[in-house]
Amino acid sequence: MADLEKEELTEEQKAHIAVLRRKFFSFVSILSVVGTIILLIVLRFTVYNYNSVDDYAIYIDHKDKFMRFNAAKGLGSFKGDPKATELLMKMLNDPAREVRWHAAASLSKLKDPRSVSSLIQSISNEKDISAKSIYIYTLGQIRDDKALPILKSSLNETSSKPEEQKVIQFSVIQALASYDNNQSNQILKEFEENQNTSKELKEFSIKMRVSKGVPSNQS
Repeated sequence: MADLEKEELTEEQKAHIAVLRRKFFSFVSILSVVGTIILLIVLRFTVYNYNSVDDYAIYIDHKDKFMRFNAAKGLGSFKGDPKATELLMKMLNDPAREVRWHAAASLSKLKDPRSVSSLIQSISNEKDISAKSIYIYTLGQIRDDKALPILKSSLNETSSKPEEQKVIQFSVIQALASYDNNQSNQILKEFEENQNTSKELKEFSIKMRVSKGVPSNQS
């Protein structure tokens, strides 16, 4: 049986196909550009290793929360650099809580006593319980006696939200136990002897004093 001859396309069909091709390649080009931009942004903070605090400093006021977040995280690598501490102290006032979390976490790595006053102020002003807990943890890592009064008051303060209060108390107990000195241990012992202290918190406090603030799974 003879092969059927292919029908030729009409001029209208050819024009329609040409339009579809142009739209397809235009769409592919747009996707390529967008993909390239996203890749460059990701590579900027994952592949390229910044060598100085100034490389991160330009991003601490960036309009993109993600960029500020990564700057706060990266600044924790510059222990001993006072400028890193200054920038992170400023970031404790960032409008995004995720940025504040990482700023405090980075300060816990730097362990610079100059950040203590800012952390104390942040504890007083902070509404987010998770962020507040990280500030307290950071003070426990720095172990500056200037922070003991606010740690003590945070441990013993009353709250209309018992569950949130308990979260803070657990954080304070670990921070105070990390100090492992007479004053911090005395604060914890008084807390343990208080009749209003729950059995759970009392047992945790004793355990933390024995382990010097290091949870058993990290000992």
